[in-house]
Amino acid sequence: MADTLLVILYIALIVFVIALIVLCIKLIGTLTRVDYLVENITRKAESLDSVFETIDNITNSVNSISDRVLGAVLGFTKKLIGKKKGEKDE
Repeated sequence: MADTLLVILYIALIVFVIALIVLCIKLIGTLTRVDYLVENITRKAESLDSVFETIDNITNSVNSISDRVLGAVLGFTKKLIGKKKGEKDE
């Protein structure tokens, strides 16, 4: 009886080891595909970096232009208000 249990245990252990080997081989294949996908996504993200940098530069230049225009309008408005106050004082 003990010998049959030992044989069954050895057979189960052999099946378990074979299953683990097959699982590891499939896992290696899956990791290879995941590595390929991550590399592909990284390349695509790096190509988009230049687009985002261009958009950032355009946004900065538009902001600079709008600041200059706003400064000019405010300066003109201050001159008008200053002249009106000066006229009222006289």
